Amino acid sequence: MFRKKQLWIVMIGLMLFAILILVDIGTKEIIYKDPPQVIAQSPHYKAEVIWPLTMKDKEIAGEASGVAIAASGNLYYLHRGSSSYGGDKRITEPTIIEIDPQTKEVKKRWGENLFVSPHGLEIDPYGQIYVTDTILNQVFKFSPEGALLQTFGEEYPFYLEWTLRIRNLIPHFPTGINADTFARPTDLTVGKDESIIVSDGYRNHRIVKFDASGKRVWEVNQFGANAGQFHLPHSITQDKDGNLYVADRNNARIQVFTPDGSFRESWNQSELGRPFAVDVGLDEHIYVADGGDALYSEGNQEQSQIVILDRNGKFLSRFGAWGTQVGQMKIPHDIEVDHRGTIYIADLQNKRLQAFYKTEQK
Repeated sequence: MFRKKQLWIVMIGLMLFAILILVDIGTKEIIYKDPPQVIAQSPHYKAEVIWPLTMKDKEIAGEASGVAIAASGNLYYLHRGSSSYGGDKRITEPTIIEIDPQTKEVKKRWGENLFVSPHGLEIDPYGQIYVTDTILNQVFKFSPEGALLQTFGEEYPFYLEWTLRIRNLIPHFPTGINADTFARPTDLTVGKDESIIVSDGYRNHRIVKFDASGKRVWEVNQFGANAGQFHLPHSITQDKDGNLYVADRNNARIQVFTPDGSFRESWNQSELGRPFAVDVGLDEHIYVADGGDALYSEGNQEQSQIVILDRNGKFLSRFGAWGTQVGQMKIPHDIEVDHRGTIYIADLQNKRLQAFYKTEQK
């Protein structure tokens, strides 16, 4: 009984300490850049809103979170309905919208009462759908029909939130977390063997690979701004050779890793802005959603851009403007490119999915 009382005293003390330093954590060591020169519109792309189009869908549309393309060609769009990032209740609206990209017809709406704060969306070569939830701290795998097949990630104890916040200020602070527990996972990429690599995320600052059965294979896990370290890995994708591209958001850069998780290089040129999401096109160009600094306490630049790089990280172009008009964005949260070169953007604060169609072939 005495030991239990001591444990509770220690835990309460840790929580109080965490509260005292909470304000500092969100801004500590965040990298800021001078805003790059931008082009509001590109002559090579024409924009269109894909969803929501009907009054019914506009009534349920919430924060735009993710977008993915199935092998069938259909689009899958993830949003947060009447909730928002960090919500505390199950979302009652259908959060996953399946769309025919040619006709704009909604084929299916589902995902109600499944998620609390859905964040990342991915579809594997077999049409299976994966969603990360930053409050449930798990990755969910669904069949193409929406049946839950598998859940990755162990239970997230109540005290972890506080101990992880302290650890991010005091390296090596004991947290009690194990390597199979996610702490605000943001995104994932899936291999042909159904292995998954998760960017994990707001608290853990790591990327971690699991095989199809859920067994952990490797992880890269270190908080910081040096090569191979992370400060909010927010998005992850891979190219045809399995090389990994991570949007290291608070460090305002893209980091590149080999298929086994070895660090290869880092791209932090000013033209990148602040990468929120990254995708690789069939043309092997790297497409980046620059969400700017609007969500940051020291950020005064309302910037939303699409950035295109070659496979070696060489800057090719960037375009887009902040706003609510078609073609404008208010924080592009996710990006996906189809086989035609069409760029799809989950437009966070505008609560919509936009497409940018190529108007000429290069």
